[in-house]
Amino acid sequence: MSDIAELEGRISAAMARIGQAVEAFESPQGVPAEALDEARAATEAAQAEASGAQERAEMAEAEVSRLEQALEAETTASAQLRERVGSLKSMKDRQQERISELEAEVKTLSESRSTDRAELDELIAALEPLVKEQLDA
Repeated sequence: MSDIAELEGRISAAMARIGQAVEAFESPQGVPAEALDEARAATEAAQAEASGAQERAEMAEAEVSRLEQALEAETTASAQLRERVGSLKSMKDRQQERISELEAEVKTLSESRSTDRAELDELIAALEPLVKEQLDA
C-alpha cells in the first residue's frame, strides 16, 4: 500500500510540473522549444507513472482476490474441523457412558461373586466337621 501512496505522490508532482509548464506559456507561438520538450517529457513520465500505478493496483487487487479465496478455503476447512471435533466429542461421551455402565456391571458381578464366595465358605465350614467325622470313622 505504501508503494501506491508513493506512486500517487510522484504522479501528483509530475502533474504539478505539467501545470507549471502550461501556466508559463502565454501563447503557443512564444513557447520556447525547451519548455515544450520539458512539458512533453513530464507528460510522458506522468503517463508512465500512471500506467505503472495501474499495473500495481491490478496486481494488488489480484493478490487481495487470491487471499480472499484462501480465507474462504480456510473458513470451510475450519467449519469441517469443528464438525469433526464435535462428532469425536459425542463419540467420546457415548464411550464414557458405556464404560460407566460396564464398571457398574463389574462392580455388581464382583459383589455377587463375593456373596457367592461367602456362602461357599459357610458351606465348607459347615461340611468340614462332617467330612472330618467320615475320615476319622
